[in-house]
Amino acid sequence: MFKSLGLTQRFMRYKLDGSILFIKLDDGENFLGEICRALENTGSSSGVILSCVGMMREIVLAYFKGEYIERALPSPMEIVSVEGNIAQGDDGSLQPHIHVALADESLKVYGGHLRRATVHNTAEIAMLIPRGVSLVRRRVNSRIELFIE
Repeated sequence: MFKSLGLTQRFMRYKLDGSILFIKLDDGENFLGEICRALENTGSSSGVILSCVGMMREIVLAYFKGEYIERALPSPMEIVSVEGNIAQGDDGSLQPHIHVALADESLKVYGGHLRRATVHNTAEIAMLIPRGVSLVRRRVNSRIELFIE
């Protein structure tokens, strides 16, 4: 059985099977916030997205040109691909670095760094929880870098 969290929404369910965390999100849930909460609730500080299907709306993507340039997208959109990781920051917070490809109803695909999104209908995620390895983001000079420890 999935465990229901009842955090910001009463719908999120998750189950950890070995090193794979399965997450089911429902309409209206904050995509990035809820996957971080599910990870946190397993006692883990790192995760790598293996797969994700579903839809999103209220989407903001970004492109990095020395700084992030953000763009809001028309909604809702079908999830074509999601990949990336969640690492622990210097301050202990979980920091997702997620890239997506999303398709509109004409099948035009948009892609970039996911800044914000609300689940539309559903999102079904599988995430690898590394064992014996931690992903940590640290500020080095003016950059934030990923360390594998």
